Amino acid sequence: MSEPVLSLRDACLTLQGNAGPVDILHDISLEVERGQSVGLIGPSGSGKSSLLMLMGGLERATGGSVRALGHDLTAMNEDALARFRRGNMGVVFQSFHLIPTMTA
Repeated sequence: MSEPVLSLRDACLTLQGNAGPVDILHDISLEVERGQSVGLIGPSGSGKSSLLMLMGGLERATGGSVRALGHDLTAMNEDALARFRRGNMGVVFQSFHLIPTMTA
């Protein structure tokens, strides 16, 4: 069996809030195989966007591991992660901000 295109193992995300650290995601494990479609559903504030940011390498896991296309995103430095995202990832944000003078 081939390696999943995306794999999270006990991934955690803790962010700094006004009153101190806030656990956003705790021990998330997930595998996505090539060709598989995945949907994230849940109420507002349940962590869907945070999970997508973690999977896309836009947020750093504070625990566990995140692997994409065979690469350990948690082990990459910022430059390597930026190169990886540029060459392999695409994210359409819910509140996207387009530059009117640029086209896709």
